[in-house]
Amino acid sequence: MRDGIETAAGRFEISGGLLVRNGLLNIAGQALPLIIGLVSVPTIVHSLGTERFGLLVFTWTLLGAFSVFDLGLGWSVTKFVAEALGRGDPGAIPGILWPAVAGQAVVGTIGAGLLILAAPPLVVEFLHVSPAMHAEAIRTFQIAGLSLPVMLLTVSSRGALEAAQRFDMTAGVKAVSGSSVFLVPLTGVFVGWDLPHILATLLVVRVLLLAVLVLACFRVFPLLKKPAFDRELVKPLFAFGGWMMTAALAGLALGYTDRLVISRALTMTALTHYALPQELIGRLGLITATLAAVLVPAFSTLSGARDLPRLSMLFARSAKFVVLITGPAFALLAIFAQDVLRLWLGPALASQSAPVLRVLALGAGLQVLAAIPASLVQALGRPDLTAKFYILEAPLYLAAAWWLVHLSGIEGVAAAWSGRFALDGLLLLLAAQRMGLWSWRTSAGTAGRVIGSVVAVCALSALVYATPLASSLKTGLIAGLMVAFYWLVWTAVLRGDERQWLLRLTTRSRPSAPGLKGESPR
Repeated sequence: MRDGIETAAGRFEISGGLLVRNGLLNIAGQALPLIIGLVSVPTIVHSLGTERFGLLVFTWTLLGAFSVFDLGLGWSVTKFVAEALGRGDPGAIPGILWPAVAGQAVVGTIGAGLLILAAPPLVVEFLHVSPAMHAEAIRTFQIAGLSLPVMLLTVSSRGALEAAQRFDMTAGVKAVSGSSVFLVPLTGVFVGWDLPHILATLLVVRVLLLAVLVLACFRVFPLLKKPAFDRELVKPLFAFGGWMMTAALAGLALGYTDRLVISRALTMTALTHYALPQELIGRLGLITATLAAVLVPAFSTLSGARDLPRLSMLFARSAKFVVLITGPAFALLAIFAQDVLRLWLGPALASQSAPVLRVLALGAGLQVLAAIPASLVQALGRPDLTAKFYILEAPLYLAAAWWLVHLSGIEGVAAAWSGRFALDGLLLLLAAQRMGLWSWRTSAGTAGRVIGSVVAVCALSALVYATPLASSLKTGLIAGLMVAFYWLVWTAVLRGDERQWLLRLTTRSRPSAPGLKGESPR
């Protein structure tokens, strides 16, 4: 293996360059399908027709919903394999991965059987499908059902490779898998396939990609060639996964609360004005997913090595760099909300949705920041805290959304959405503090400089935008403020070793993460 990973003893050296590389690979693997989807969907819709495309979208939704019920074993594999590597015990990996594979195979097979059996009544009784499309729709859902075990087994294989920091392997599979969701239907409409043929081809692609991941796992972990079941690991493996699934289900329910409240209290038009900017913000969820995917295995490896000082330092540095990078970015999105939406949706919708986007941009920044303590808590084996926090937040969020929707309309719901992530981040930070991995007293100086500089540049940029100047002049002044901000960050906020690390990183060297060699946080 490469990039700062020591394989002789099975222990990994987590380096800053490695984490940056993994993050970029993960973003690329997920961004490519998004771009392909934006380009190809209009052609697919036009060629398939609205009813067939609606069935295709419903199939995607159904598979996504079923994938939540994976017993959380994908994340379990990532955590436990990374811990085994961290403590120099690669021999434990077969006893981790094989039970997870068996569990997901069983769950996937049960799900496939249920969907195959439920397809006829689902199409005929539940969905509004035209009679001429019944047979095609039933076959489509039945073939989709066969994809479930393949999808779940893919999650376990990918989780093991990401625990070993092999994002170079998993990112490529993600890119091909995500792109095929659009490229296969696009090819099908030109060839003349119906939906069952399109779904069958997608199934073949998924099987081939699973085979690639399995071969990669055998290459990275040769001991996997001999199946093993460690009874002592099975219970914690499935317990951890159960809490991860609970958290995922609770998060899914919370994710739809805002739209349900608006649908009940206001109108469908108001929901449209809210949902459009939220869809834009949702695309930025790629940042949160990337942070979790990269930090959970890194935190887990250090936890397995019992290297708490470096774990604490990595946590602090991650938070610092995330705030400095994403804070101004989300502020710019909020400031230029109306301009962005005008380009995307036109002036009429932009005027209605821009206030919502401004509030949601704040919430998205808090969501990204909360992902860091969430990853730490998960890596330390306490996903139950995340699930319990979600359950605690649910009634508070619902009450706040219901009160604010009557007080301020859709902007009020957006404020409740943002407030939930603020509360989530605060609770997770307190949990990290209770674990002894973060202290406000020792971090206050750095936090004050970081947050103060971000707030200052955001406030000045908003003030410039509000002044009655030409748009080009406003943009130039705000760009100048951003340059001044990052000069201030470079000279007054970053430590000397951090500046040296960033310089080495830009010259493609293999540096260690700054401050992870026993330094104390400033």
